[in-house]
Amino acid sequence: MDNITHNQWVLSHLREYDSFLDSLRTIADMGCGTGQDIAWWATLETRDDPPEPYNYKCFAIERDEAKLAQVPDLPNIQKRNLDFNNLCLPIKVDLMWAHDSLQYSTNPLETLSTWNGMMNVNGMLVVSVPQHSGVLDNRYYSRSYSGCFYHFTPVNLIYMLAVNGFDCRDAYLYKSFNSEWITMAVYKSDIGPMDPKTTSWLDLVATGLLNPSVEASVNKYGYLRQEDIIYPWLDKENYFVDYVSKATEIPEGIETTVTGVVNTTKKSLGHTLKQGKPVTKDTTLLKPVSIIQPEKKKYD
Repeated sequence: MDNITHNQWVLSHLREYDSFLDSLRTIADMGCGTGQDIAWWATLETRDDPPEPYNYKCFAIERDEAKLAQVPDLPNIQKRNLDFNNLCLPIKVDLMWAHDSLQYSTNPLETLSTWNGMMNVNGMLVVSVPQHSGVLDNRYYSRSYSGCFYHFTPVNLIYMLAVNGFDCRDAYLYKSFNSEWITMAVYKSDIGPMDPKTTSWLDLVATGLLNPSVEASVNKYGYLRQEDIIYPWLDKENYFVDYVSKATEIPEGIETTVTGVVNTTKKSLGHTLKQGKPVTKDTTLLKPVSIIQPEKKKYD
């Protein structure tokens, strides 16, 4: 990620999947700030020759009026000066983007339940949150920032998403050792949000919403251990979460996801991002989330 920001790095991976992008109609950016990411979605074009605009219907959600005023004035972006914890959009969305925002929720479990209710079934949520603790130079560190009310780790993020009805089985997760960011891309399932007060890890295993490596850890210990988690990422590689070895070997018998590669030695976390060719169509990883759009046209 040397010369690009984390949000650009995630977007560059999603950019590779034309069939997936073709299936989207509505995008919502929860906590959009000054609008860099929602402008990316609003102006995205196909990789055809010549390119055509996707013309997504975009919602920019931001409670800071000064930041919202800086969001580009584009015809397909609707600006909403609202709190993403309890808002209601006029239509269901196909993709919900939440980069660097969920940590500002005073109750992320309730927030994720609210977001679930605003999405189409099989819609995708892409959420990135910082982990403000870890080990640096063999010393444990922990940080607390004003306005950040909850401490996230990969294991509790998986729980929060699954208990709110997001499919954490056929999902994608990335957390490298030298980055503070935890990123997950999950689909909304047809299972509604559950009560976190009464829903255990074993209850979640029974729903089928958990990745096989997560199920194996929970069934063995009764709780989830981060060192047991193996997830694919959007580059089609499988990774141990927070792993630092030069190669990640997937143990025999551990399936990761329906679309993931299993039981092979994979590249290190320091892989090089591969940019797609202008007209290459890649449909092997992300599944469409809604009805394919009609012929694309310039902004309405």
